Amino acid sequence: MVDDSTHKKWHSTRLDEALRDSLGENRSVLEDVAEDITNTVKDIDIGLERFDCLEDVRGKDEHIKDTVKRVRSSLKIAFDKSEFDQWIADLRSANTDLQLLREQVTELTKPKTTACVGVRCSKFAKTPLPSDFCSYGVTRRASRALHDALWTAWSTGDATHFRHGARLFLETKAAESVYLNLAISCLGENIIQQSMIKIHVKSQVLDWIGTDSMSTRQTHHALDRKEPTASEPKRRRVVRFLDDVEAFERPTALENSPAIELTLHAATLDLQASQHFCSRLTSKHLHHPQTASGTRCVGFLDTCTHERFRHEFFHCRDGVCTPAICQGVVCETGTLKRLDHVLIQPRSDELSVQHQLQLAFRIASAVLKFNSTPWLGEYWGLHDLHLFERDSDLPASLQTIHLGATKVTGNPSLMQVDVSDGTTSALEDAKLIHGIQNPTMYNLGIVLLSIGRWSPVDPYDVLKARRVASQTCPLGPRYRELTRKVLDCDFGYGKDLKKPKLQEAVYKDVLLELESMISALSFDEETQ
Repeated sequence: MVDDSTHKKWHSTRLDEALRDSLGENRSVLEDVAEDITNTVKDIDIGLERFDCLEDVRGKDEHIKDTVKRVRSSLKIAFDKSEFDQWIADLRSANTDLQLLREQVTELTKPKTTACVGVRCSKFAKTPLPSDFCSYGVTRRASRALHDALWTAWSTGDATHFRHGARLFLETKAAESVYLNLAISCLGENIIQQSMIKIHVKSQVLDWIGTDSMSTRQTHHALDRKEPTASEPKRRRVVRFLDDVEAFERPTALENSPAIELTLHAATLDLQASQHFCSRLTSKHLHHPQTASGTRCVGFLDTCTHERFRHEFFHCRDGVCTPAICQGVVCETGTLKRLDHVLIQPRSDELSVQHQLQLAFRIASAVLKFNSTPWLGEYWGLHDLHLFERDSDLPASLQTIHLGATKVTGNPSLMQVDVSDGTTSALEDAKLIHGIQNPTMYNLGIVLLSIGRWSPVDPYDVLKARRVASQTCPLGPRYRELTRKVLDCDFGYGKDLKKPKLQEAVYKDVLLELESMISALSFDEETQ
């Protein structure tokens, strides 16, 4: 039928009724797409008629390209190349619409699976989640508390004449404590160029810190930890949600990490009580207490806004921080660059598919760790992700990727979190018009789509983004499918990313899938 436009089945009533039953309300959509394709093909045919004159001068069995080369000096044909480009783009768009329609109809006509009643099916049996997922909850809480601690410290009168910034790297560790990596900048009124300090932070719930480390606190910051007497009411237990408790109860593979050995010395300074504690971080002459591993602890900050955390600050050095971040003087010599500006550049030959998948994995993991915190706004995007360029070594530069700076000024009315430099009104409108389920997940889908194509995708053009997501992806069909699922937040557990069920589904369907793809590539390289 496709090859013969006069085939009798084109006029078959039975076939027409079968199509009507199969498509239902989508029949009109199919007719519109088919009409668009017909009109585009007609336009192309008319445009190609201008080249019919080549047939008159074409030799017998001569290739058309050879004819063009032979007569190009004596024959000129006027045509608009942009017209043909637009027609081809229209055809591709229409074919994509047909593909989406076919997949939608196929999905709707799939037979429904029967549910197991009264018997627990083995295929749906709950399997324990890896320890790294269980640590995401406490990492989220610790990073939020760290932001609050820095915000409070930089809001004091001593810090009002400085502009501060904090860049949070995506790599974290978590066991009984959470280990974060920061780059802190401090710019004074008379300083032309700001300095950036690499700092390693150990965050721990205050309730779980031993009494020895608590005994050295300043009097006005001391916590009453004595046992209640008979006349005093007993202290109420702290109630924790299951996912938060699991984060502490389930140890990770970091137990043997040197970072776990960081301890708070008895003489460590409470940075909140010091004048402009950034000077303490940059000072080279202060005597800082050392642990057995030789790691110098600068001081600590405490927070009690949402949950009581203590954040201990350590100078970055080998054996303490993430090697990918701390190798070399990244913050001093590396050029700060936004990820969307990196994606504009042609894809480097040194960047492999495995590098792209690893980048996608790290960003998706960061969304689970930092969503609903001041570090990652709901309407985040590529412009919120930065990296330090390292001597044109793109794979190494991508290891330094971090979230946008938190800027603080001395004027309380101007204090704000600068996690996004774009407006949210356009996405708010798109959320209502195009049914965006979850802006955070939608923007993650845009980032994954941009990484897969190595070209920035406009998040405000929702229709185009969804159309691009349905097209062939250079990273393969599995990557395309998970990207589409993330864009629509289609995991079967609602749209609230604060819900543990949705977090678990994202972890399994996105992170574990990316991890599987990376492992498959690593195995292929080893067997070659």
